[in-house]
Amino acid sequence: MERMKGCLLLCCLVLVFMILDGALCAALDAMGSVTPDLEREKYLEANPPEEEKPVYHSMIATAYCLDGTTATGTHTRSGIAASKREWFGKTAKVYWNDGGQPGSLMGEYIIEDTGGRAIRNGSVIDIWMPTEAECFDFGRRVVFVEIID
Repeated sequence: MERMKGCLLLCCLVLVFMILDGALCAALDAMGSVTPDLEREKYLEANPPEEEKPVYHSMIATAYCLDGTTATGTHTRSGIAASKREWFGKTAKVYWNDGGQPGSLMGEYIIEDTGGRAIRNGSVIDIWMPTEAECFDFGRRVVFVEIID
């Protein structure tokens, strides 16, 4: 009889521990596990995400000095350029060609105008300059363009 009471007590204790263990697991599940977040943080510290590298478009740069209204309705002025319509309102960072790769920054221009077919298809960026002499001095050259939203 004593042995049976001992077994019954042992079974009750095991049952209580199982219930408590299940309740603890259910409570942790309801709160969300902390371990995966800590593991993710440790992983990101050891393997930081790579920064997005800029996309450079190799283009022909020309210059124009027409006084008037741009395709977007603004007046021509320093700091604007003509290129394809998809880039309207975006900033073009233009870099000098340094042996087939982007060199130093030539300038930043807001795309507010279009031009002929070559400009509209995105192979040419036409930079506005105040005088015809500056346009001739600038000429036609290969540059690298990064478009900023």
